[in-house]
Amino acid sequence: MKYLRTSRGHAAAASLLLAASFLAGNVHAAATEKDNPLQFYTGSNNSFARATLLLELGFFDQGKSWFGKDRENLGEDSDSWWESVIRPGLEGSYFLPNTTEIYGRVDAVQANTFGGIDAAGSNAGLGDVNDLRIENAYAGWRSGNIFHSLGEDFLDISFGRQQYKVGDGFLLYSYGGSGGDRGAYWIGDRRSAEYAGIVRMKTGGLNVDLVYLENDPISSDSTKLGGATVGYAFNDNASIGGGIYTLDSDIDSRDSMNVYDIRGGFKPFALANGPEALRPLRFDAEYVHEDRDDGFDSGNGWHITTSYQFEQVAWQPTLSYRYASFDENYDTLFYGFSDWGSWYQGEIIGEYVLGNGNLDSHMVRLQVQPLESVGVSLFYYNFKIHDAGEFGVKDDAYADELDLVIDWSVNDHLNISLVGALAIPDDGATEHTGGDDNWTYVMLYGCLKF
Repeated sequence: MKYLRTSRGHAAAASLLLAASFLAGNVHAAATEKDNPLQFYTGSNNSFARATLLLELGFFDQGKSWFGKDRENLGEDSDSWWESVIRPGLEGSYFLPNTTEIYGRVDAVQANTFGGIDAAGSNAGLGDVNDLRIENAYAGWRSGNIFHSLGEDFLDISFGRQQYKVGDGFLLYSYGGSGGDRGAYWIGDRRSAEYAGIVRMKTGGLNVDLVYLENDPISSDSTKLGGATVGYAFNDNASIGGGIYTLDSDIDSRDSMNVYDIRGGFKPFALANGPEALRPLRFDAEYVHEDRDDGFDSGNGWHITTSYQFEQVAWQPTLSYRYASFDENYDTLFYGFSDWGSWYQGEIIGEYVLGNGNLDSHMVRLQVQPLESVGVSLFYYNFKIHDAGEFGVKDDAYADELDLVIDWSVNDHLNISLVGALAIPDDGATEHTGGDDNWTYVMLYGCLKF
């Protein structure tokens, strides 16, 4: 079984969130990242122009992939492989005397898969793959203090090839396909839409986005999305948001589909000035309903997450539990990576075997920070098929997975991540893949960014 996904990110990409948000047009030039040695122009009012460079390299090694039946499921053996990305770019921002800002970016991704077949089988039959494509090419304008009563940069308008991200990527995050003849399946630096026009309005705690975009899939089946996203932050302890979108697609089940999204998070005891020990307790949730044309059933996907940080304990551990459910009619659309486990669930099952459709999962995560530059996460997942009959198996119990992730921020430019994972098949996975061996996996990833 081959599974080609839309592009994802990776844990060390957490260090890239500042850059990623700039790509989406969210970061004011005055708040740009630390000194970049590739900056070649600095003007008045924080105007700038600079070159950028991103180098990524990953090595992947596994044992008994696809529970010992990789050749049967992928057509070739998948033991180990390498991925790399070279991403040069130019970005800049110019401030006019009236405080308005014109900004833009262009970059290209040279992506490579070599040394073996990836665990999704995306390059099966292709062997080593390399591909060069434009990733971002957009321009934008921010209003500065023109609408001073509504706040600085109340209005932000951008258009071109760019990424549009909502929340933690549960629904809208990545619009370009990775893997296959585009290379670098896991690194997945294909996130931008083929075209996106975005109007952002922000005043106080209220954010309103109007968006139109066309995705950039590997296949010829394109999808267009238009709609509105709304969010409101009451304070640091509570926020709510949602969106309404409509689709026009070459895929029959997506065409004319309307999508309704609601999400929120809050700390109940912090809001109510409750006991100090309970104030770090937090709840987050999101629910998506997909209403299709006649002849296709509606789909639903949702999650609820609770977390607690032990702020007075050494290494400040955070313990989280999440339950996520996606019915058999749910379309994953453009979900993507914002943090480990969101929304690729598990470094084996969620990466290479199952997407977020017809799936229920339990996740427990423990995060600790033994050093300022080192973060460690330990995950446990339990996966079940939402509708076993629709999936083609008799038993809904699919697999258990354990992941250990170590992230090291070496300096402002270099990040290294190490992942170890173990997937243990249940009857559903054995019936689905034909394998009953434990699947082991190790990944070493490095990222150098200027």
